[in-house]
Amino acid sequence: MDGAHASAHETAPCINPCMWSGEEAENLKKPILVPAKLLAPTVVRGWSGGKAADQIVLSNKAEAALQTAKDLFDNYLANAEYAPPLVDLVNPWMLDDYKQAAGEGFNLYKYTRPSKKELKEEPEHAHMTHMILGDTSIKKEAYHPLIDFHLTIDAGRQFAEYVSIWPGCFAMRRGTAGKAATCGRKLSDDERAARGIAHNVTPTDVVVSQEAYIAYRSGNVTELSESQKAYMDFRARKIATGSVGDDVPRPINYPFFLHKDEVKMRQHKDRKRQREDDDDF
Repeated sequence: MDGAHASAHETAPCINPCMWSGEEAENLKKPILVPAKLLAPTVVRGWSGGKAADQIVLSNKAEAALQTAKDLFDNYLANAEYAPPLVDLVNPWMLDDYKQAAGEGFNLYKYTRPSKKELKEEPEHAHMTHMILGDTSIKKEAYHPLIDFHLTIDAGRQFAEYVSIWPGCFAMRRGTAGKAATCGRKLSDDERAARGIAHNVTPTDVVVSQEAYIAYRSGNVTELSESQKAYMDFRARKIATGSVGDDVPRPINYPFFLHKDEVKMRQHKDRKRQREDDDDF
């Protein structure tokens, strides 16, 4: 992965098409030492009508608003020389867990500990060890009011994904209720009045990290592995042949959780799939 992770594992392709081999998933737990543009968004919203965000067709008006929002973000990122490091953006109550995952670098994940119930009821290798950072992992006051015009829900989803392809960058929708707003991040009437935003407009705030600015200025890009390229080719073929809904593999995205002994677990599953494939002949 372009040298971005410390002590990176060699990656073995999956027996069946998949996004992450066991080694690649295990490697995500390691501190990142060299900031680079990510290979996929870290924020991936749910499916809409059986389609992933990259398959949703926006109206011309929504597409134009999305492109304007992207241009504004790109300009903001390009000039974010004094953006704080990710460690200074994380909410205080998860800071220790984040630092444990980040080590001497930074990380897309925070460390997480299994509950007493999980320790008692689940096999050891199934315990979660890391959880990906999301928009609500970041201190509310760290967000910058950037998009003061309305993005539809689907355009907002695509914008959030676009932003989060840079490490430590997130978008926060500031709607009035329900799906229009990031959880717990609604604008009050006083805040709307101060910013001159109409009640029917859902603005979007963003946060940019120092690591993202370094990645942008350096041009470093995280590369797809051979198995991930094979997966994306497989997905493209499925879409080209008219597959829809659950028949279309999900686009590349970072796992929400990482588990203990990820490598051994994936290897076991691969061996099981191989035996099942052999039995079919």
